[in-house]
Amino acid sequence: MTQRLLLPSALMAVLAGLALGGSAPAASGGASSDLAAAEAAAFTEADANGDGKLTLDEFTNYGALLRQKLDALRFARLDTNGDGALTQDELSAGHPGACSGFPPPPPF
Repeated sequence: MTQRLLLPSALMAVLAGLALGGSAPAASGGASSDLAAAEAAAFTEADANGDGKLTLDEFTNYGALLRQKLDALRFARLDTNGDGALTQDELSAGHPGACSGFPPPPPF
């Protein structure tokens, strides 16, 4: 069971670091690997009973969790000076790509 918690914990640590203005590990492949990590972490968190499948209730939570993780990643990318806050200039600079390399979140 400890191994089962290790991967989600590691993913959460990476996401927390990104949300706090840190950078992704050198092994990260950029936005696509960050997105995959966010999806995996949201799935693991949403899978309340740990059976590797999502019930309807778990899936509802998955959408909210994924949105939070993608928002945190986008915020970290927009916060170019890493101070944990966005200025109008940082927000404006992030608009050319609209989502800073991430697809827009799915409508929920």
